[in-house]
Amino acid sequence: MKRILFILIFLSAHGISAQESKFGLTLGVNYPWQSKNGELVAPPNLSYFPNPMLGGQAGVFYERNFKKFLIRPQFLFYRSRGDYDFPNSNPIYTLDKVNLELLFGYEVFEKFSVLAGPGYQIIVRNNFDVRGEDLRDNMSAINIPFGVKYVISKRLDVSLMYNYTLGSDGNQRPLLPYDRGLQSFNLDDAKIDVISLNFSFAVFMSKNRRSKRAKSGSRGCYF
Repeated sequence: MKRILFILIFLSAHGISAQESKFGLTLGVNYPWQSKNGELVAPPNLSYFPNPMLGGQAGVFYERNFKKFLIRPQFLFYRSRGDYDFPNSNPIYTLDKVNLELLFGYEVFEKFSVLAGPGYQIIVRNNFDVRGEDLRDNMSAINIPFGVKYVISKRLDVSLMYNYTLGSDGNQRPLLPYDRGLQSFNLDDAKIDVISLNFSFAVFMSKNRRSKRAKSGSRGCYF
């Protein structure tokens, strides 16, 4: 955390090289990536993996550019879901979280940048719809978002991101309706990693003018 604060102070102190600042809104869809986690198991041989369902996210961002580099803090609300094919029922597992992300970027090609950085998540909801069993206390607060961004116009950009959560404590035992009764399952890992497509629109924009003032001042000096 101290290193991140130092970077922010350093970049702010050297704002003369900054080209542009943006503040705006982000909206998009996400798709859970649960190849191994989310399995429900019960004796003697019950095993179910979730079927990913489309979710969404929305929030705000601030972006500041430093030539080819950029820094982008953003505050997003995510909803991700998956359902299970039980006999006579399809319980839906829902994860709602607020994610604070500090992304650093580099422009590889014109209008095309790579992004990565740390994220801190606060779990708002983490349960099954059929009984509302709360599983929110099992997940790590740390996640790592990374991906790519393409600038469509001065105000609009699109990004494709992967959000990786470090892990969960596992070994939770939700009690769920199963085959006209109730069944206690073991949920070995409740975390959800997501692939997200985001559209960001800059509501406010500002350009650095310090260098322009410096140049105009130099033209007026004759000594």
